[in-house]
This record gives sequence, structure tokens and C-alpha cells, in this order.
Amino acid sequence: MKTPHAVKSIEPGDYVLRFRVGALKNAPAGRRFIELGSRIAQDEFGLLQTFQISGTMEAPQIIEFPVSLTAQGPRTFVLREKRDVKLDQELYEETRKATGFGPPAALWIDWVEWEGPLKRTPTDRRASLVTAAAGRPEPEHARAILTDFATRAFRGQTPSPAYLDKLARLFAQRRQAGETFEAALRTPLAAILASPGFLYLAEQSEPGKARRLTDLELATRLSYFLWSAPPDDRLLHLAHEKKLADPKILASEVDRLVTDPRSQEFVVGFVHQWLGLDRLDFFQFDTKQFREFDESTKAASRREVYESYAHLLRTNGSLTHLLKSDEVVINGLLASYYGIAGVTGDNFRAVKVPAGLPRGGLTGMAAILAMGGNGERTSPVERGAWILRKLLHEPPPPAPPNVPQLNRLESKPLTTRERVAAHQEQPQCTQCHRKMDPLGFGLENFDAAGKWRTTETFQKKGQPAKTWPIEPAGAFYKGPAFKDYFQLRDLIADRGDKFGRGHAEALIEYGLGRPFGFLDEDLAATMVRQAATQDFALRAFLHTLILSPTFQTK
Repeated sequence: MKTPHAVKSIEPGDYVLRFRVGALKNAPAGRRFIELGSRIAQDEFGLLQTFQISGTMEAPQIIEFPVSLTAQGPRTFVLREKRDVKLDQELYEETRKATGFGPPAALWIDWVEWEGPLKRTPTDRRASLVTAAAGRPEPEHARAILTDFATRAFRGQTPSPAYLDKLARLFAQRRQAGETFEAALRTPLAAILASPGFLYLAEQSEPGKARRLTDLELATRLSYFLWSAPPDDRLLHLAHEKKLADPKILASEVDRLVTDPRSQEFVVGFVHQWLGLDRLDFFQFDTKQFREFDESTKAASRREVYESYAHLLRTNGSLTHLLKSDEVVINGLLASYYGIAGVTGDNFRAVKVPAGLPRGGLTGMAAILAMGGNGERTSPVERGAWILRKLLHEPPPPAPPNVPQLNRLESKPLTTRERVAAHQEQPQCTQCHRKMDPLGFGLENFDAAGKWRTTETFQKKGQPAKTWPIEPAGAFYKGPAFKDYFQLRDLIADRGDKFGRGHAEALIEYGLGRPFGFLDEDLAATMVRQAATQDFALRAFLHTLILSPTFQTK
């Protein structure tokens, strides 16, 4: 089921795409998902959102989605059943041969409509300034607008009278050229947005001398750290009142900022950098092996990592819940992928993990597991190295040069354990692999797309498949042994202090915008020590960092 809807002559602006849809009576649960995407070229589909369909043909549901159209952006949008488009032709041909007409439909679309362009209503005093005459002469009114806009653009710093004079002259010139009041404002407003004061965060300092940030500079640094955006009115007001120097007020502002929806920018930016989620896009997954792990599932699995951290941030939960938890933060799509019953809908929320299910914590998340392979086979080496780097704060050294690659064994009928063991035959490899590989073996019950399995299969073209049982047992280097994934996860969870140390160092790097250095050692240790007294509460890390002289000094 695929329905392109082209919008070619419509003007740029904000719109709402609305459609009425239902699932056919006998449609299986795995096919009750619909993808909405944009199409630029014939074979180029850009996923926007995936929706789980709870409606039926007798009682269809109406779904709305906001869309912003730009002058050069796409004008064609596609609704299609969730699946990997690369398999369309193959599946169609298979079912056509079997049925004579092709695959049976699973979803039914009644209608599709557009609404827009939507009018934007001014939401604050800055927007209303442009249209409100306020009973003042035009030059005075224009100067007030430019002063307000420049102060906001410069993050609370009032521009000099000389700078405002130049902006006012630009406005006057455009008015003399015959432009309307609003049109004449565009040139000086554009000049503000092109100025260094807007484009750069300027924190002046003398070489070799450290100084405490001003309250306005601290408000700006805090806001860009936790919101990736300029400070709001409340934060600017506290800065102008010189109240951010009060630790209690500053800590209260940290709590306010992280519970605001805008903190999602911090979550996505920080977690992506900290856990190295860019690797999820390094390779394409074998669509024949992992038909369920399509673009929608991959996107949802990535978001699970973000939403799990965001949930702990909002509730001030313990960081150690990322190592082991009796909850997962998922939506209906991931619930279907993980085999968790009773979860429907597109919103992510915390769900109790059924007893015995291998989820709850980073090592049970599909996105994390998918990064530990190449899209076709798992890699205990990659998975073990990731655990050492991100969970245990014991990063292995870079691989030495001229190490033979495991792909030289691709055509040989060997288990994954046997392939990796061949790597350790090289003397230059043994030292690191004996630390990494056993930890990776503990995750071997998860396939390359994060699905649970008990066996692995190898098949060479033209030959029968060979299957072996998974052997997940292993041991920490010079440490305890484990017999399976669950014991491995418990042993990792017992090392919350090491996980906390890695998290602290990553926060320092992200918050200060520079690599972690030896001068930051004491701060990182203090962050972990303070957090440990509060069961490693997530906000305790942030409070200690933000209230530290390091964060408040230039």
C-alpha cells in the first residue's frame, strides 16, 4: 500500500497533513504501521514519522501531522505500509506467483487532506511590537523594535547607542526608498542576525588570567548547555538581578531547565556524542536477514536511547538504571519488535519489562546492539570494546597497524567465537582481545539487529546451512565469570561508579565544549562522589558541574 500525494503549486508555509486510515480485519499486528515520508527523487524516501494504526475499516482513525513547506523543499509526500522498500519487488513477485494478483493489503486509507498555510499568531510582546503603533512616532517606534530585537539576539546584552544609531539609519534609508514600515525593518534586523554579537558567544578574558563569568554570561552558557538555545526571560531576569551567584537559585534553575521540553536538545546532542550513536548509520542492514529492522524500527530504536535518558532526567532517576532496569521506555513499534504485549501507540513511555525478557538497560537496546556489528553479522570485538569504553570506563587502546581482518574468514563455516579466536592467534592482538572479546560473547544471544536468539547460522551459497547453539559464557579479564547475558548485565551494573565516571567526563566535555583534560580530574571525581551520595541521581551530576568554578570560569 503506497499513496503518493503531490503538492506542487502550494506556497511555502506551515500546513497540517491529515488522513483517515484503518487496518483490515485480518491484518497481522506487525503490519499495522504506516510510514509518512517526503520524496525528492523517484527512489528517494525521507522518513518523517511512523504511526501505529489502531483504527479499523469500520472505525478508522484520523491522524494529523504538521508539515513545513519551504521554497526549495519537497512537494511530494508518501504514505506507505511500514517495511523495507528494497524488498517490495521481491515480495510482490513471490506473492503474485502464489496468488495471481500480489500481496493482500493490510491498511486502508479513506482520504487525505491538507490544511494551510496556517496563520501564525503573535505569541509574545516582541512579535506584537511590529504591528502595534503604541502611539509613538515612527522613528521612535522602529528604534524600540530594533533595541528589543538586538538585546534578545545578543542574549541580554544591551547594544550601544552608536550601534542602534546605525540600525536606525538603515531603517530610515529603506523608508525613504519607498518601502513599507515592516519591509524597511528587514534590513536592520538582518544586520543584527549577521553580526558577530549574534553569531558568536563572546566571553572576553585576558591571556593567562581566569575570571568568573558575569551573570549574563553564566545564563547564556547554562542555557546553551541544557537547551542549545539562548536564555529565556526568566533566566535573563535573574542574571540582570545578579541572583545566579546564589547556589540555591542556580540549582533551582538547572532543575527548571531540565524539566522543560527544550531540554530534549541537550538529551539528543549529549547522548549521541557520549554513546557514539553515529555508528548506527555506518552501514546498511541485510534486509533479507533482518526484515523487521527497517528505517522505522531503526529510528525508533535510536529514539529509545534518547528517551530513556530523558526519562531519568525528568524524574531525577539513577544513572545506574541505564545499566539495569525493570523498565524500558518504548512505543508500540518497539514493543512489537521486542515482543512486549499490551503496548500500543506512537508515544514513548516507561513500561515494565516482563519477567525473563532480556531488556532494561543499554545492553538490551536494539540501537546499542545494532552498532556492534556490520549489518550482517555480530561483532563481539566491537560490542566488547563498546562496553569497555562506555560502560566500564576502561577504553582499549587503538588497534595496532597491519592487523589481519576477520573478513578473511567470511567464507569459512566457523562460529563467531571461532572467528574471533583466530584473531587472538596474532601476538599483537591477544593483549586487548582477551579483555574485549569475552564481554562481547556475553551479548551473542542478540543478533546483529538486536533480536534475541539461541542459535547462530552460517550458510555459504549453494551449500546447506549450518547451525550452532550460542555460547554466551565468559569472564572479565582477571575478574568474575558469567554464564549468560543476564549475569554479565548484573556484573556490569555492579560497577556503577565506573559508569558514573565516564558519564561525568562526557558531561564536562559537552558542557564546556572542549576535550576532557587532566586539570578536570578533580571535578570529575567530585561529580561521581556527590552523585554516589544520592544513588547516582542524574541531576546530581549536572548540579555539581554547573555549580563548580570550572563551569563558571572563563
